[in-house]
Amino acid sequence: MSLRKLRIERGLTLAQLSMLSGLHYIKIHYIEVGKIKIENIRLSTALKLARALDCRPEDLLDEARENASL
Repeated sequence: MSLRKLRIERGLTLAQLSMLSGLHYIKIHYIEVGKIKIENIRLSTALKLARALDCRPEDLLDEARENASL
């Protein structure tokens, strides 16, 4: 599931996710819109997002895996 879908599913705004994760809301926005590819984020960023969203870090990569050509 995409980061945006996870965030919305949990009823969070960008600002709320930013506060929960400790990441700047612009960085989260860039990840959501694809300016920063989710598969290229640092492990520490993935962990912060996963903790804030109460999911596994690999859950953030599901959409990237689905879109990857094998």
